[in-house]
Amino acid sequence: MKRTLSILLAALLLFSAAPISAVPQETAARGITTGNVEIDDDPTGGYTGDYVVIYNPGTSSYSSLSTGNMSGRIVTQLGGVSAPVEAEVSDRPYVIDVDGRLAEEAKAMEPVPERDMEAEGLSFNVGDTHNFTLYSSYCPLPNNSVQFKVLAKGDHCYIWTPTSTASNVYPLDSIDPSFAQICADEFDSKFELMQSSFGNHSNGSQGDGRLNMLYYNIDDGWTPGNGYVAGFFYSYDLSSNGMPILNIDTYPGVHYVTTSGEEINSVTGTFNTMVHEYQHLINYSVTGGSDTWINECMSAAAEEICYPGSSVVSRIQSWINYRYATNDDWLDPPEEHEYVSSWDLHNGFSMYDWSNYIEMDDLLCLYAQVSLFAQYIFTQYGNTTFRQILTRLASGSDFVQAFPAVTGQSASEFVGNFRIAVTANASPDLLEGLYGFVPQEGYDPSMYHDVQNPYSLLTPVVFTGNSCNIYGGGAICIKPVGGVYEPPTGAASGLKYYGITLSNIPPEPVALTSISLTPASAAIYAGTTVNLSALKEPENANNYELTWSSSAPSVATVTGGTRSATVTGVSSGVATITCRAHDLLNDRYYTATSTITVRNAPTLNDALNVANGTLNFTSTGSYPWIVDMENTSPHLAAKSGNATYANSESTLTITVTMNAGDTMSFDWKVESEANYDKLHFYVNSSEITNISGSTSWATMTYTAPSTGSYTFKWTYTKDNSVNSGADTGWVDNVSVPGYTASWIPGDVDMNGVVEAADALLALRNAMHMIALSDLQIEIGDMDGDGVVTAADALVILRIAMGID
Repeated sequence: MKRTLSILLAALLLFSAAPISAVPQETAARGITTGNVEIDDDPTGGYTGDYVVIYNPGTSSYSSLSTGNMSGRIVTQLGGVSAPVEAEVSDRPYVIDVDGRLAEEAKAMEPVPERDMEAEGLSFNVGDTHNFTLYSSYCPLPNNSVQFKVLAKGDHCYIWTPTSTASNVYPLDSIDPSFAQICADEFDSKFELMQSSFGNHSNGSQGDGRLNMLYYNIDDGWTPGNGYVAGFFYSYDLSSNGMPILNIDTYPGVHYVTTSGEEINSVTGTFNTMVHEYQHLINYSVTGGSDTWINECMSAAAEEICYPGSSVVSRIQSWINYRYATNDDWLDPPEEHEYVSSWDLHNGFSMYDWSNYIEMDDLLCLYAQVSLFAQYIFTQYGNTTFRQILTRLASGSDFVQAFPAVTGQSASEFVGNFRIAVTANASPDLLEGLYGFVPQEGYDPSMYHDVQNPYSLLTPVVFTGNSCNIYGGGAICIKPVGGVYEPPTGAASGLKYYGITLSNIPPEPVALTSISLTPASAAIYAGTTVNLSALKEPENANNYELTWSSSAPSVATVTGGTRSATVTGVSSGVATITCRAHDLLNDRYYTATSTITVRNAPTLNDALNVANGTLNFTSTGSYPWIVDMENTSPHLAAKSGNATYANSESTLTITVTMNAGDTMSFDWKVESEANYDKLHFYVNSSEITNISGSTSWATMTYTAPSTGSYTFKWTYTKDNSVNSGADTGWVDNVSVPGYTASWIPGDVDMNGVVEAADALLALRNAMHMIALSDLQIEIGDMDGDGVVTAADALVILRIAMGID
């Protein structure tokens, strides 16, 4: 009989071995060194290097660690570096960002009266007028209710300007009638890029989905040579005006006159502002307002993503306190810069702290840091990482929690590597690209004085004082006397030290001997991602190429570098992700694989039911409940769909029949403004209970007092102001007696009988040719090990043949 079973199983294998027509998808990354950077983090004998970075790995901006007195141990005079001055630099305005202050102010505002909801769905045409309530401190007119008119209508935006002819208003069309359409076209051209990099924005309760960009003089008292407010997003506009709004400055943002009498009219300077502020709107829509530092980091990223070079070239100069002249200075930058003793950022101040008391030069320096940090995130993980982090922040995580959930790397370690990169600024071919930066795709050197790589302008800023306190996430760079640094006895024990030696001489090549991937297998849903790490032997191998490929790009795609890869689920099935390593020293190849099972995106019923549950839920209206695809562990749950929408409800219902004494149950949690935004539970229109604030998963039960029909309803309600946490309610594991199906073990196709077809399905799953659903895996897992293998297929076949 064993012989017969073997033949039958072989027949199943032959029958199921259909050819796979998908062409493997491949991406390649190089791990070849062209110069040399050595990092010394071993305290034995001191930290050796041209420079030493001293880093506080704490994640709180309030925790500080002292360097101790470093006198005699570090170089305290570099010889001085003078900053060349550009012609007419005093006439050129620089940007002041007020979004952080306005965000804090909006949180403290009193709720506005409810609006006339008949105004929902407002749509406009060119020439139409509408009154907007402007932020009074920056309004150029005595009354902050200002009439605007539509100058241009894009696919995703309106360009508005005031109808007033008062001299202080500077309407956009009075400067140049052609500018409005240019702006609308420009925003439309960047819209999809912004959406893919960061996410979507809330519409407010009025409007047709288009963004409203108001071009007027943001009256901040600007005079030539000083900073000006180039634009701002004010979350209170979503309540007071009922529409998503960006405020863009026209004086001097579009027009000004220099002290020599030259008239400057240019709208291109507002392009960076529009994407910068649009990220703030998206951020608020997704998270309800993330911490200022990461919010500004992402807005700096938006500028660089949409206009490569525009953010980092200017902000590198703010970090190093050196303004490049329009001459050969751009192509031959100084090798190092002395720190500015009055700047907190050069003295170990935390990147996470965005206190309002910071002086302007220091604030510009802080913008430079977060801009560089954004590009370090891009260099290591790509631009879609920003959207993934935002989604995690929306679920209630802070950056320290969100970052490892997206990348698999701790935030503290990543920020430490960033601090090294700011000083080392190594080629991406060195040390797996850990300590350098790469320009965004599309960077055009001709726009930046023929500087081929904008990061060539980034050189070490050397601390030359005696001591300082370094705050969480902060760091300083020192130059050790004699090339070796021994921390003084007064130095705090929690500090980390990295000696950095820079050399144009490549290191000795080290051969690669093997490669492996972790995790070796994973299951994801279509539209979600998983990160794979490439583990090499030995760890210092430095002369190799990695090629990443997917056996089924229609199921899962992969993009990777020399350390990791991101796999994205496309459709149901199984894909084998292969990492092929080519050791260039010995011309040898090594491969490693990871099996990725992709399941179709779950339905609302999948997310809400217990295992084998058959309940059918209903959620309709403007804000239906949705499956929470970003938080699939430990609960694949449903969440309310009205986060950040004022005066709104998101409702979920089921109607069932229960007997007297039957008990239903469900799990729920919420993150909301305590006592105002609530998740309610109703039975037959009567409220049973509600929760608000920030809660963990909890189980709720209800026992039917009599036999009959019961309608259960969950509603997340929001008032007209303030969002807290993820601003969301979740429900999961709804269980009602009599609404759970019973399946026969081994009946994989769930047709009520175990037959050879079930064994075939189990076998095809074991061979990674198909992907069974979670329920099918539970039914087909005959040995209880959590997976369906060929052994399970054999057991099912024996049952079908009547042997077991």
